[in-house]
Amino acid sequence: MNWRGRPLASHEVIVQSIAATTTRTGLRVTAQLDTNIYPTGVQIQDAAMAALPLTRHTFHGDWNYALHPQPVPTVPPPRAPQTPTRQWDQTLLTDPELTGMTHQQLDQLTTTLAPDGDPQRGRPPRLSFPEQVLATVLHMRVALAAEPLAVLFGSSRTAMHRTLLKNRRLLKTHNIAIPPATTPPSALAVLQARVLTLTDESNNMIKMTCQ
Repeated sequence: MNWRGRPLASHEVIVQSIAATTTRTGLRVTAQLDTNIYPTGVQIQDAAMAALPLTRHTFHGDWNYALHPQPVPTVPPPRAPQTPTRQWDQTLLTDPELTGMTHQQLDQLTTTLAPDGDPQRGRPPRLSFPEQVLATVLHMRVALAAEPLAVLFGSSRTAMHRTLLKNRRLLKTHNIAIPPATTPPSALAVLQARVLTLTDESNNMIKMTCQ
């Protein structure tokens, strides 16, 4: 609206137009030109995207999301006594620490949503309805985005986006809230490591096929 068809003839015009943006609620904008030189053609691997701590918004989560900071310590922390590393197991996905509910409560939630969300007609989906509900719970409870969930459940990103959107609507219809975890569960690190492993294996298979 600030530009209103004004020719963007220079960087100065663009920066001034952006900086002049205000709202009735008091928004003020500071804009400046970044004159650094950046390499072109840089590609971001799927594993790096999947590992980003994103919380996607309900409205067009592929466009609107919050990216949470990941502070990197400058001084290595003192080495703690080594503890056995938790190994990956598919049943970890239903861990109450991750879902915030017992296995019985998770089953009851699936049973409640099934009449409206599990139609018995048409082409069968790749994921069973209990898996779809579990993926939605993990999405809302520990902020797992569609990309890592698709990797963990062996689905596609597009199908997982549709599943999450459908089940969020179902939960809202039934007045069921899945509160987010107040602190990241320790088991979440195992899931993130699993995503990176599967993504790397997939990329290696693609490279081998291309060769």
